[in-house]
Amino acid sequence: MLNKPEWYVIQVVSWTEENVKSSLFQRRESFWLENYILDVFVPTHDVVSVRAWWAKVTKKKNILPGYILVQMNVTNESWYIVRNTPNVTWFLWAWNIPVPVSGEELEKLKWKIKEHSETFETKYKVWDMALIIRWPFEWNEWIISEVNDKKWVVKMNVNLLWRDTPIEIEFSDIKV
Repeated sequence: MLNKPEWYVIQVVSWTEENVKSSLFQRRESFWLENYILDVFVPTHDVVSVRAWWAKVTKKKNILPGYILVQMNVTNESWYIVRNTPNVTWFLWAWNIPVPVSGEELEKLKWKIKEHSETFETKYKVWDMALIIRWPFEWNEWIISEVNDKKWVVKMNVNLLWRDTPIEIEFSDIKV
């Protein structure tokens, strides 16, 4: 009779989280442990960055670098297979018994992932000089006074009729 599966934290070599995940699924099938190692979760969220003037690139960013979560029923065989997977360095345990993640901690992690979904990462900072490539201020360089990642705009003070005038310009219309 199988117990209720629980989530366990495993420390892995950084930047190998996805490789360990696929290795665990392969080893699970190779050793007929589908009923014991049920799921592997790498906590990631999407980060959108602006590369060139127009390119918006989405990539996955790990929330807990070097850690993954495994949902499993712990037996001597399943624990041995997980511990001896390449790039697995450590199992959260106490006195040789794995310690499961509490439901409250798992909910906090899920909430954190939901909160960080599609965060924006830009190369623009306040006080940077930026070149405007959109008419009517084309090819003039001004100082960025505010960056708004949510709207994808920067605020700059341009000289209009011998007076500093604040304008909002999209990320795609400037280059640093």
